[in-house]
Amino acid sequence: MFDTPAKKIREDIARARAALGKGELPRSLAHLLDAVRAFTAARILGREKAEVQAYLQEYLRELNRHPAVKSHFTARNVHVTPYVKYRNGAEAELARALAGLLEELEHRDRQDERRADERRARRKEDLLAAAQAALDSGELPKAKALLRRVAEEYGQEPGVLADCGQRLLRAGLFLDAGELLERAVAQVPRDSRALAWAVQAYSDAREFSKVEALYRQALQTFGNHPRTLLHMARMYMEWRKFDDAYDCARKALEADPALDEARAIMDQAGGHIFTR
Repeated sequence: MFDTPAKKIREDIARARAALGKGELPRSLAHLLDAVRAFTAARILGREKAEVQAYLQEYLRELNRHPAVKSHFTARNVHVTPYVKYRNGAEAELARALAGLLEELEHRDRQDERRADERRARRKEDLLAAAQAALDSGELPKAKALLRRVAEEYGQEPGVLADCGQRLLRAGLFLDAGELLERAVAQVPRDSRALAWAVQAYSDAREFSKVEALYRQALQTFGNHPRTLLHMARMYMEWRKFDDAYDCARKALEADPALDEARAIMDQAGGHIFTR
């Protein structure tokens, strides 16, 4: 069956009704507005025109009974129904009314969203302030619980995981800090500060396998930087993995012959390796 203007208009009205049934009022009005504008522009006659007009009237009866529409107009001290009127032939007038209502609803939704964002931001700041106060007063279990709550509720926001992790790191809660900072690095692999803090946290906790994984990620993300290789060599020495320490120090020295510490680590590690 060929698509006709009348068929497409009826489909838009059907989409509007479906959205209305789901409570998606702005989306519903947008679909209906498309239908009414198309109806105004198209040349539709006879039975097809009567069918489209009947579809419009049926939709508007549902719209005017919808609780969200009643609430919207009641808040504006409008109590006379129907709120949105339509008479056959006055499609342009209906389009203007729908466009105005849609603009009002979208403006209301933007305001509601902005207020919700403001409430959410205030809650985050309140939680962070309470957590820091707990850290400052030595109430570490309370501080950890609050910072974990911030991380769970706001962890998708840029910088939040790193902020929480750094606070825990400064308080000496190395494992807890490392966990959050590791998540921050996973979220933004090129966040070099979060990476450095995560390495520090797990190093202080002597979680060498975690440190190793972070260094390997750094090499993959930023390339084989000689300083990173040198730091890995130091870590392997402390971990007493002398073969790995020697290998990293050698690579660091090849990349930057001025790294005297790398040469010293090779000598130290070699003393363990070649005397076995």
